[in-house]
Amino acid sequence: MNLRDILLNSGDVSWNQNSFPLQPTDRRTMSSRGNRHTLTIRHVQQEDFGNYSCVADNSLGRSKKYMEVSGRPGPADFLSPPWSRSTDSFNLTWKVESYPPLQEVRLLYRKLMMNETFQQPGRWNDIILTPAPRPPSEPLTHVMAFTLRGLQHSSVYEAIVQAKNRYGWNEVSDIFQFYTQRLASDIHSEEMQVASSTSRSGSTSLHRNTPKATVWRAITLTLLPILPWVMSPFGALLHGGTLFDRSKLII
Repeated sequence: MNLRDILLNSGDVSWNQNSFPLQPTDRRTMSSRGNRHTLTIRHVQQEDFGNYSCVADNSLGRSKKYMEVSGRPGPADFLSPPWSRSTDSFNLTWKVESYPPLQEVRLLYRKLMMNETFQQPGRWNDIILTPAPRPPSEPLTHVMAFTLRGLQHSSVYEAIVQAKNRYGWNEVSDIFQFYTQRLASDIHSEEMQVASSTSRSGSTSLHRNTPKATVWRAITLTLLPILPWVMSPFGALLHGGTLFDRSKLII
């Protein structure tokens, strides 16, 4: 395990564990290369857990950085896609990184009450799970899955996961939101409403457009007999059937 930090270009650098100065041992070494300073701990044991700090001093001042080394599991990461293929169930999958085997996992989920103006979370449902033994090929990563049943269709849910090993509980995971499918009858009803609305819209559009075409044709036909009188001063437009041909273009 390496603890690294980029500090000041020059000066005195020291390492501390739980505010106590650290000295090199057969398992613990300190090294520097340019402005990068590294603390390496081999064969990590429980006594190595704690809060570490790296302190650098020079003529310009002091800089200090902190890092926690813990044997507890890392936060869980959800792997499931958010959309369920089912109307009343959802398969949750997540992974947790932990060197020691996991002893216990808590899965909490709840439904979100939502409408157009607000969302109100429901009560958390708490499920305790016992992890299966981890395969030898994956000494660090634990992958777990659980299927939630009895969910409501067309709904939004939230889930969080927390894991425990012999060193304690990890931090609670980020909230994961997922969604159940709608009922087929709801989808069919919605499609029928859209089709009905489209039909009414088309009918209304036709009803409104018809009078305009009728009026335009009536006006055109009404003006045609008097067009020679109106246009006669322009002479050149009144030869042969030119006026009649133009009237057909207007219609």
